This record gives sequence, C-alpha cells and structure tokens, in this order.
Amino acid sequence: MKKTVFLALSVMLAPVGALAYPNGTPFYLTDTGPFCASCHSAAKAEYMPELPPEAARAELPETKHYSLVRAPLPPSPYIELTKEQKDEVIRIAKLIDSKSSVTLSAPGEVKAGEELTVTVKVRGGNGPAVCLMLVDRALRFQARPVASDGWRIIGEPEVVGQDGKIQKGWLEKRGKGLPRDLNYITIEKQQFDPGRDLFPEGTVTFRLKAPVERGAYTMAAAFLYGTENAETAGFFQRPSGRILFSEELNIRVE
Repeated sequence: MKKTVFLALSVMLAPVGALAYPNGTPFYLTDTGPFCASCHSAAKAEYMPELPPEAARAELPETKHYSLVRAPLPPSPYIELTKEQKDEVIRIAKLIDSKSSVTLSAPGEVKAGEELTVTVKVRGGNGPAVCLMLVDRALRFQARPVASDGWRIIGEPEVVGQDGKIQKGWLEKRGKGLPRDLNYITIEKQQFDPGRDLFPEGTVTFRLKAPVERGAYTMAAAFLYGTENAETAGFFQRPSGRILFSEELNIRVE
C-alpha cells in the first residue's frame, strides 16, 4: 500500500514539478492569482488570515520546504543527501529569501476611468525565470487579478530583464490573435551567482484604466521565485518555490 501511494504521488507531482520553478511556467500565459502555485511556500503567515494559525504555519518554508529536506523517509527527494548537503540546501534557500524583494509603485489617487501606470520591481530567486502577478490583495489563497476589481490592463505590459533590456519573448508565446494584456508575467534569462551578489531582477510596467466606480481600492504584486536549481531539485522542485507580496497599496478612485 505504501509503495502504491508513493508511486501515485510521483506520477502526480513529476510532470508539474518539471515545469515549475526555477524554470517558471512556460505554458501558463493567462491571467491568474497566487492560488495557482498552491505548492509554493508563502513568505509570511499574514498572507493567510482566513486560515487557522496551524494551517497558516504549514504554508511557511520551515514546514513546507525545510521539513521535506530534513525528512529521512520517502516521498522526500532529499533522502540520498548527506546532512551537510541538506544543510547547504537550506542555507542557500534562506540566503535567497533574505535577498528577495518586490515593490509596487502606483498613484494614491486617480479619477474614475483615468489611465495610469503602475510599476512592479522584483529582485531575488535563483532563476533562470521569475514571475509576478498584479492582484487586488496581498492574500495567498484569496487574491484576484486586478481586472476582477474593475481595473483594466491596457495593452501588453513592458517587461525589462536583469540586463536592463526589454523582453518580449514570453509574451510572444501567447496564441495568435489573443490579447497580451495579462496580469501574470514571466521574466526570463535570469542569472544567479550568490558569490557575486548576483540575483534575478526585473521591472514590469502596466498601463491601467481605473475602475469606473468611485471608491477605495487595494492593489498588490505577488512575486514567485525558486530557491533550488533543476539539477538538485529534480521533479520535486515545487516546495522550494516561494510567494512574496509587495506592500498592499490603497488607491482612491474619485
């Protein structure tokens, strides 16, 4: 029975894990929210106020990621590693987390239906890809794309990579004739060298049209990144991913 369960888990997790962080999600080109990466660890328990405290703690790296690294039995993909190697996996992940950040810049007040620009800046993770989302709240499982709250993304976002150059490759994978006004963006070609303090980074600029209904609105950016490379993480990369939110902004629509 135990063998059957382990094999089932392996089949279920392998195809998704192979395409998850650190390689990003190359085939997910649509609006989405951070709930889609339910297997990633959340940076803070405060992102899940609706959950019981113990359930929120179970989503943090210490429980969701590091406990799997330390586990001596299957289905842990780390059981073949020595204690020193396991300690190194955790050390690097904690270093990456300490270097990772996301900021959202937006006007504090706009007119109903007015066009505006918001900018998301990210740094951290281990590449070769990092992703971000423009959402309504800094909530792990209950955030929605900004369009759900009346904001409209105008045209394709401008994506600037680690080298300071505009990237269009990921958005060009979108189906022919489909609009590219997505709230979810992958930034590719990211280099990682902690010895040189080199971490993935990028900037995404969104042009928006404000909601037509006046009132108080909130907005946040969700940053998704990895902490292990494909060679060491294998098919079980997913718990080593992270979700980090920007500060939740309050925007008044007059």
